[in-house]
Amino acid sequence: MKKIKFYLAAGWSMFILSGSLYAQNWTADSNLTNSAGGSYTASNNSHSLAVFQNRIYLVWYDFYSSPNNMGCQVRFKRHDGGAWSADTTVGLIGNTRLNNWYPSCAADAAGNFHLVWETNEFTTDIENFEIAYRRYGSNYWTGTTRLTASSGPSSNPTIAVAGDGRLFVIWQDKRGGLYRIYYKIYSGSSWGTEGILGENVDYCGMPSVATCQGLPAAVWEDFSSGTFQVRFRKMSAGGWESDSLISHSPQGAFSPAIAADNSGNIHVAWQDWSLNSSKICYRKYSTLSGNWGQEIVLSGAAFRTEIPVIVCRDSLVDVFWADDRSGYYEIYRRQSANDNWGPDEQLTDQRASAVLPSVAADSRGNMHLVWTGDQPIVNKSPDIFIKSLFIDPWPPKDGDLTGSDAKPRCNIITFPNPTSDRSILKYSIASPAGSLSRQIPASYNCRMDVYNVAGQLVNTLFTGNLSEGEHFLEWNGRDRAGQKVPSGIYFAKVTTGTAASVAKIMVVR
Repeated sequence: MKKIKFYLAAGWSMFILSGSLYAQNWTADSNLTNSAGGSYTASNNSHSLAVFQNRIYLVWYDFYSSPNNMGCQVRFKRHDGGAWSADTTVGLIGNTRLNNWYPSCAADAAGNFHLVWETNEFTTDIENFEIAYRRYGSNYWTGTTRLTASSGPSSNPTIAVAGDGRLFVIWQDKRGGLYRIYYKIYSGSSWGTEGILGENVDYCGMPSVATCQGLPAAVWEDFSSGTFQVRFRKMSAGGWESDSLISHSPQGAFSPAIAADNSGNIHVAWQDWSLNSSKICYRKYSTLSGNWGQEIVLSGAAFRTEIPVIVCRDSLVDVFWADDRSGYYEIYRRQSANDNWGPDEQLTDQRASAVLPSVAADSRGNMHLVWTGDQPIVNKSPDIFIKSLFIDPWPPKDGDLTGSDAKPRCNIITFPNPTSDRSILKYSIASPAGSLSRQIPASYNCRMDVYNVAGQLVNTLFTGNLSEGEHFLEWNGRDRAGQKVPSGIYFAKVTTGTAASVAKIMVVR
């Protein structure tokens, strides 16, 4: 584990950053649906959950409870920071044998909620599924937009949103008997023409998409090598780059999930099969080197794992999945802090079946996890359950559902200044005004960078979580390559969430 030297105000002692400076206590499980017909989160590595500030949005699909109707409908509810709304139907309302299912959702920077799903209600051919889209904002749903008009079924849609409001939708499509990966982009005013990402003549399917520095990156299952493997492709300023194979499983790699962190690194997890068991594997793409890191196995190999999901919170990466090590499928998690993986953690104990996790994190690092759970009750249909991890809870809004993103406060000073060699950077972190009181100090995602007068990054001294209070960090006067910087003016910048503070450093050689 990488060692980072810090000086504490009391005693100037050192400690090694562990990546987790606070106890991580999840809330108890809560049943959100209690449906008679059965409720299911998305099973194609899409997202049934999205968040914006203190708001939580949930979509899922319900089987009709009527014995004369075998179809499904997409359902929606939201939490406004105080309570959950009632369930509403947001997919097309179906008749006998008509289905609306496999939703995927995302929230944009303005708090609008975007939903895509699979439906067979656009035509009279109940075998011909297409992709539909709706947007929710200011307590209003837009009408339904048909995104595809394919000669074969379009299925398993997934959606991601960029900071400028662009939407990226990717799905698998069986045209001419061939499963391929297609995409469509919403520019802010209209939907563009569709394009193809994966063209293997055997099979491409089960896509997952994320935004990386404002542009899409996607993974999917691919059968071009004779076994199912995971392929990857991302867009750059010049358009889509070539795709690449990132798994090398002898038995097959399935159900890939993708996420990107704030530094532009890309993280992918998937389900890797072996004889009578499966495991969760992971790889990281470094934007600095332009290369993929080594494959890491996150789960044990003696049991069956199911469909991973992945979420990034600055330098923290969390991977969730279900496996049956206890005799029942339960939800597990592993977390990486600065590329150091901690032990796995069992998050559910339903002793029946907990599968199909979806997870979302807000701008303060709070996480919410939902899953499809059976209950040890005879003839009880599956429901949707939720639990949350509150790192920095949002203050009460007194009925205001829009909310303002209160920022943590930070400050930095340096000494000695001028310096000929080393500088001590003293910085403080404080909670926003109005934050709820806690038994333990709040922790925030922080980073410390040094820039030259041209605004170019000289060195990154720290990224990770730190608790509120005073901290001391040493800069040795060197750049990222380990070379001494020349004489001149430099700027140390501490960033805490969306707040920042800058201090000038004069180096005299």
